[in-house]
Amino acid sequence: MLQNEMTPESDSSSSGNISDCKCTKNNPNYQRDSEKNDALPLASQATKPGEGIPLIPIDAMAGALTGERTVLEYECERYVIPAFKGADFLIPVKGSSMYPKYFSGDIVACQRVPMTDLFFQWNKVYVIDTNQGPLIKRIKPGSDKDHVLIVSDNEKYDPFEIPCSAIHAVALVIGVIRLE
Repeated sequence: MLQNEMTPESDSSSSGNISDCKCTKNNPNYQRDSEKNDALPLASQATKPGEGIPLIPIDAMAGALTGERTVLEYECERYVIPAFKGADFLIPVKGSSMYPKYFSGDIVACQRVPMTDLFFQWNKVYVIDTNQGPLIKRIKPGSDKDHVLIVSDNEKYDPFEIPCSAIHAVALVIGVIRLE
């Protein structure tokens, strides 16, 4: 069953997974694409259970990246976007670290990358779940095979290295939806 909006429930024991989110019909911080632009319907809201790509709140993304089925994806707003065949989920961009490529409020389409045989396409944008939470960044080779360099497109943010062991899940960004 589809719900109109999603807002995180907050408590100190929250693990940040989608299962911690509560769907509400009137979230003032969310406006569907169809409400902003009626000209070209490039995406439509899914009408059947399990159809479409789930829109995951960034603070609940850890479970979505790992593919845990405890994540209640059926409670998420889902969209059918033909251009994003193969996308596993959509998430909103938060912050300015990837400006000018991505703006805060953009929605990126992501395809999970298996952790069992992790292979990075250097300089591509990924969503990675780390010890410090989810990041949307470019990935480049690190100083050795056990580290990767995390790079923002915004030059105001310095690159930094993290150990590969601090990465819990990875998804390749395969597209973006920008609302005006």
